[in-house]
Amino acid sequence: MTHSAENEAMDGLSAYVKDLADQEIKVLILKLKNEMRKEDVAWEQIREILAEIKSKDSDVLKDIISFLVY
Repeated sequence: MTHSAENEAMDGLSAYVKDLADQEIKVLILKLKNEMRKEDVAWEQIREILAEIKSKDSDVLKDIISFLVY
């Protein structure tokens, strides 16, 4: 995967976050982005954040998956 594709995906996710009204979900997505940028990120941390997003609004999870699987 190219660095350019990763940047485009993260830019798209940032644009998505700006349009959200729910502050809790915004915080979770920003936390997810920060975790994904870490070199030593553990899947368990990502999974927990995704599960929390799903529990708050499963439609948001469906929306952001395309940004995460770039």
